[in-house]
Amino acid sequence: MKKGKEFTFPENVDKDFGIWKDYTIKDFTIAGIVFLACLALFAIPPYTIVLILAKVAITLLAMTTVMAILTIRPIQDRKNIKVRDNLNLKRRYKQSQKLYFLEPKKRGDQHADDEVK
Repeated sequence: MKKGKEFTFPENVDKDFGIWKDYTIKDFTIAGIVFLACLALFAIPPYTIVLILAKVAITLLAMTTVMAILTIRPIQDRKNIKVRDNLNLKRRYKQSQKLYFLEPKKRGDQHADDEVK
């Protein structure tokens, strides 16, 4: 026997704590990890001008991509759904079991699910 009222929350309710504009602690952590990985890329020698420019280009591309994924909202009217949440939802849907309803086979004038008398 259940006690009290049972509440269900939809998947689009966000439990993360927003820090600045629509960014959460998790978003800043992800961007920080990518930034640290880019700094580690600069620590790798050799230090010729061509390789430094290539490393700067890779860093700019990586940071732009990460910030775009964190910022873009796929549904304009729903600000709490992010791209990564939308992609996770689509991935889980593809992996879930699908139900296919088939029409019963006909035997003469009766359907297969009717009782034979």
